Amino acid sequence: MQGDPRNTYGGSSIFEQMYYQQLQQQQQQQSMAPPYPSTASLSPPHQAPDQLHQQPALTYPTVQTATYPSNMQLHSSIPKQPAVAASGTNQESDYYKGFYDGVMKPSGPVLGNAVSWLAPLVVNVALFVGPLWYVRRKYSQAMAQTSKGGPSNKNQMMGGLMEMMNPMKPRNFRVEVKGTTFSDIIGIPEAKEDLKQYVDFIKDPSKFTRLGARLPKGCLLTGKPGTGKTLLARAVAGEANVPFLSCSGADFIEIFGGSGPKRVRELFQQAREAAPCIVFIDELDAIGSRNQGGKSMGGGSSEENRTINQLLAELDGLTSKEAIVVIAATNYPEAIDKALLREGRFDRKVSIPMPDREARVELFEYYLRRVVTGDPECKPNIQRFRTREEGERGGQSSSGPASSVGGDEAKTGGAQEVALSEKPVEVKVVPGVSNKAYASALADRTPGVSPAQIATIVNEAALTSAMADEEVVPVKTLQESIDDVLIGKKHRQRMSDDSLRRTAYHEVGHAIMAWTCPLQKEVVKISIIPRGRAGGYTQQLQDEALEPRTDAFLFSQLCVLMGGRVAERIFMKDISTGAMDDLQRATRIAMEKLLVYGMSKTIGQLAFKPNERNEGRGWLNYSEELHAKVEGEARQLVEDAYKHTLKFLTEKRELHEALAQLLLQKKELMKEDIEGILGPRPVVSEVK
Repeated sequence: MQGDPRNTYGGSSIFEQMYYQQLQQQQQQQSMAPPYPSTASLSPPHQAPDQLHQQPALTYPTVQTATYPSNMQLHSSIPKQPAVAASGTNQESDYYKGFYDGVMKPSGPVLGNAVSWLAPLVVNVALFVGPLWYVRRKYSQAMAQTSKGGPSNKNQMMGGLMEMMNPMKPRNFRVEVKGTTFSDIIGIPEAKEDLKQYVDFIKDPSKFTRLGARLPKGCLLTGKPGTGKTLLARAVAGEANVPFLSCSGADFIEIFGGSGPKRVRELFQQAREAAPCIVFIDELDAIGSRNQGGKSMGGGSSEENRTINQLLAELDGLTSKEAIVVIAATNYPEAIDKALLREGRFDRKVSIPMPDREARVELFEYYLRRVVTGDPECKPNIQRFRTREEGERGGQSSSGPASSVGGDEAKTGGAQEVALSEKPVEVKVVPGVSNKAYASALADRTPGVSPAQIATIVNEAALTSAMADEEVVPVKTLQESIDDVLIGKKHRQRMSDDSLRRTAYHEVGHAIMAWTCPLQKEVVKISIIPRGRAGGYTQQLQDEALEPRTDAFLFSQLCVLMGGRVAERIFMKDISTGAMDDLQRATRIAMEKLLVYGMSKTIGQLAFKPNERNEGRGWLNYSEELHAKVEGEARQLVEDAYKHTLKFLTEKRELHEALAQLLLQKKELMKEDIEGILGPRPVVSEVK
């Protein structure tokens, strides 16, 4: 070894040096005392302890340094202990021999000790000085802004400094809605009439106040997604030509405590500065459901409850002189806290229904004017809409009807539109094509479809035609687009011949029962091409949302659902899991018929709402005995429908086989193909 081995790990501290000095003194004292070996080590056995002084002088052999890992070295500065002769060896000395020579010492005495006490000091200083340096830097920036003409008040400068350090940055809720009016709303005349009162109130409040009337402060728009609630609120602001402040319920939910009430105060502060104006809160149920799902029940300390309370306080603080109208929208009105719906708050409720057939025709006509279908009457409109889209790329906006597609559109500026409309646009015209005829046919196949879905259907058809290098968008592509949007895209799913035959017989069983049942809507398409999660499907014209259902209609619907399972039993001699969804739907219809609609022979005119919830708690509001009776009656009802279907399809076996073979050949059958084999329907269809 070279040098002092203690320097390998930083040497020893003063305490360790004192320890080794004391240890050295003790060892020297022990070496001066006469050793007393144990009786077992005496040689010869008859020697007494006092005879050890007559032994030869002790020898001091050289002690070799033990071998340790490369990062550990021995402390060799301790004096080596003498070894006792074999005849008088001190066993205790032999036991501890070399022990103190192998003491492991860390190296680097100066650097290691300095780091051990200096590192915590540096960290503490950094934690204390760092924030002060950051504040000083921000203050210097504020002073520099003041020297360039900024605010000279020190309080304002410090306020700006604290604002820069605030993690909750202020937000501007104002949205431009210029050009959006009630003329862009299609299919909801009742809702437009209700909201026109707010426009008149903002323009001329004396029209109402002279008679002592008080216009509601808030209006709650309810309806399914995509019905145009947002566009309707924007149209109110555009019609009244006032600022429009828009936000969502999710904007009031942040990671920082107290952010929700702060955002509410910020929103209404901007509204008071911009009054008269329209304040729109979308997805109100995100913050307005105090007891939804059992959350926050009975407590007022949660962040959601504080946000609701602040919103209630702001609504109560509005006066008629401020001319601020608050409009909210939700898809779940039953989840809204009742405190928000009492008088003086959101006491006016406007329901936005799904478009009926007449409204769907208007919507399809509007969106078909935006694509190239070959209709000669739509050539100028296509040019106009194309120039609008080019204007949007340049920072403009466009206008559309009541649809929530991509946030509602607003019209472009006149000067920009005139300049762009001078560009020639080549549009192909196909004689005999009429968008009105297209719209009527498409509206028949899309009951219960929202305006947003109608816009998507037309756009998907245009995209498909463009990918196929078509010059126009044909009606066949539009019909395919309906299936793509409502059912799912076609996908290649290899099926065995046996599976294809089973699917064909299954779907034809549904089609025959629907075609021959007088109360069912007509069948417009049968397909065994997989779409989405369906291996095949039978498409019927659906009922409008408000049409009532009779007892006979519900039984005929059960028969249609049983058609697939019965067809497999007749032609494939075995049943499969393909009828799982049909049986689940049949079970649900049977239970609803007896429990919900009050059409049971067992329990009479009783009707219930299964799994009814109240303040987050759910329960069945009928007894288990009654439920067992209804289950037995529902089982018998489904069994009767199965027997009726089995008898009917057995009689129509030949027609069933012919239609199934045609379906296997063409993969898809339309109404004309079905009518060619089954003949005209027994009754005239209600859909003209």
